[in-house]
Amino acid sequence: MSIFNRVIVAGFAIFAMLFGSGNIAFPPILGKNFASGWSMANLGWLLAAVVIPMLGYFGSMLFEAETEKYMKPLGKHITALFMLLVMIMVGPFGVSARCVNVAFGGISVAMPDCPVLLFNIVFCSIAVILAWNPGKLVQLMGTIFTPLKFGGVAVVILVAMLIANSEIPATNFPASKAFIDGFEMGYQTMDLIAAFFMTAPIYLYIKNSLPEEERSNKKSLVKFTGMACAVGGILLALVYTGLAYIGAKYSSLLSGTSDEALFAKIADISMGNYATIFVAVVIAVGCLGTNVAITAMFTDYIHKTILKEKFNRNAILLTTGVCTLGMSLLGFAKICSLMAMILSKLYPALIVFVVLRIAYYFMPKKDVA
Repeated sequence: MSIFNRVIVAGFAIFAMLFGSGNIAFPPILGKNFASGWSMANLGWLLAAVVIPMLGYFGSMLFEAETEKYMKPLGKHITALFMLLVMIMVGPFGVSARCVNVAFGGISVAMPDCPVLLFNIVFCSIAVILAWNPGKLVQLMGTIFTPLKFGGVAVVILVAMLIANSEIPATNFPASKAFIDGFEMGYQTMDLIAAFFMTAPIYLYIKNSLPEEERSNKKSLVKFTGMACAVGGILLALVYTGLAYIGAKYSSLLSGTSDEALFAKIADISMGNYATIFVAVVIAVGCLGTNVAITAMFTDYIHKTILKEKFNRNAILLTTGVCTLGMSLLGFAKICSLMAMILSKLYPALIVFVVLRIAYYFMPKKDVA
């Protein structure tokens, strides 16, 4: 396989890493809320949810995808506090609980009488069982259900675009407000934060794809890692734009639908009930895979890094599952609201940090005699 083909593969891998289950929910919300102003809101969203995370990935790979090198200016203690905050937000008190809500959102459209408490208990119990030893099971979900999820999303977008016969409602949002609100909604993906911890497999894949004599050539690594980020960013931008557009196109038909259920509802309107059941199940299983991976990662972080293996891992895992269940009962909107309060302060600082680190890398360095 040529290096350019491997760059394409790496770009798809970045897309798969960042297009998590929760990301299906946000662009339709943006389209529904802004209707005729969706394009400006989408520009703000793409800047925050695609361009900036790709800069984060690229910046990390400039420093060999080593978190300690990338975050060295922050110091050891601030880096440790940052890690703890991120793990809490990604884990049971944020993204993990939000996965439960997105899964239920799809199921609730296909089965309106499904009780939320029962679903959340069953979902979190299965996640804990699978996270007991997640290796092969998570891999199976990733290889089978992730392609199904992406395929299902693409089909719904295309069909919804082709058969839509409703006009996008006119709205009077100022372009600046639509852009800024879309940009701030992009914080909710937390994909810039992922760039601090998830780039190593991509970087190593690209580095090992080069001829042996080229692997220490920094110019080649910068070139090809930049190309991989561009590929991943383009794929994300296309899917996000399609989701935002159908959210706007169907906005007049989505009244009363909860935010986390919008995509499944659009599938129901455009493709009928049988498609809705398929899409709901695929999203639910995709969310389960994400939840299992996060639950295992958070449990191991607390077990090894915080508690230094002094407590039983299974007890920590059960506690994590209970916390996820409790947080999920707050609902999608409440969780997003709580996370927004933190992200509105954290994200701008991280954006400045990433830009400065990239600028530092390309600054001329004085030779040390």
